[in-house]
Amino acid sequence: LVCYLKKSKYRFKYLIMILTIVLEIFYISFISMFFMIKGFCFYPKYYNEDIFDYKNIYNVEVNVGKNKYTSLYYDNNNEEVTILFLGNGQVSSDIFIALGEEGLSKGNRNLLIMDYPMFGNNDGKLVEAEIYKEVDELMNFLVDTEGYDYSNIRVCGYSIGTGVACYCASKYPNISSLVLFAPYDKFASAINNVTPVFYGPLCVCVRYKFDSLSRANNIKAHTTIIYSLTDEVIPPIATKNLINHLNNVNVVQLDGSNHSEVFFNLNTKFYLIYNEITNIM
Repeated sequence: LVCYLKKSKYRFKYLIMILTIVLEIFYISFISMFFMIKGFCFYPKYYNEDIFDYKNIYNVEVNVGKNKYTSLYYDNNNEEVTILFLGNGQVSSDIFIALGEEGLSKGNRNLLIMDYPMFGNNDGKLVEAEIYKEVDELMNFLVDTEGYDYSNIRVCGYSIGTGVACYCASKYPNISSLVLFAPYDKFASAINNVTPVFYGPLCVCVRYKFDSLSRANNIKAHTTIIYSLTDEVIPPIATKNLINHLNNVNVVQLDGSNHSEVFFNLNTKFYLIYNEITNIM
């Protein structure tokens, strides 16, 4: 082909044609990955209706533009509260059911679990900016409607939700504490652990940034990080990179636990619904 192009008086035209084809292939691949990444990152799920048989579980509705988003809130008249941001394929009803009605009643914190757009009973748009707006409205609910002081609010996040939790903790630096289960530095680190192609220019294909690293310096609350050296989803190096950029951090390192077991274990309830979280593990 090269020899032919050198001899051909139309070589410039052929070079333009080949370059155009290459660019078109790249463009189609880029667009496909950009839109496919949403399905890769989020698997919307509906509520388990059994949750509405529980006592003290309430719907909290907030408005973001034209969209109305609902999350579930356990209110047992405690003075302190935890707000939790979930991982992929999770809804608040599942977590409340896992904690159990009796287990919830033994805690000394209320618990608000945010459901993302398109999760639970929500419609709306599953985009990062919209998620952050919902966070802001829920924080306004806790402070302005429920009357909590920021110093009585603990922020927790698991997996994807750790990026949302870091946004919350950086914007509201006076919260009491931050707890991150299986966090990452940037969401691209998690994606590349599964599909290692999003490097260099292809990073722009990762439509959800969840850049916890850039927010680390603005997080003032005491932070607890629980992660596993054998996490198959979040690479430990991504967690360690975030740890190195945080101040006032306590690290709980697990070995032999998979990604789900970092969150779904007997100790998680203490972080979510109990005031004292030191020396749990």
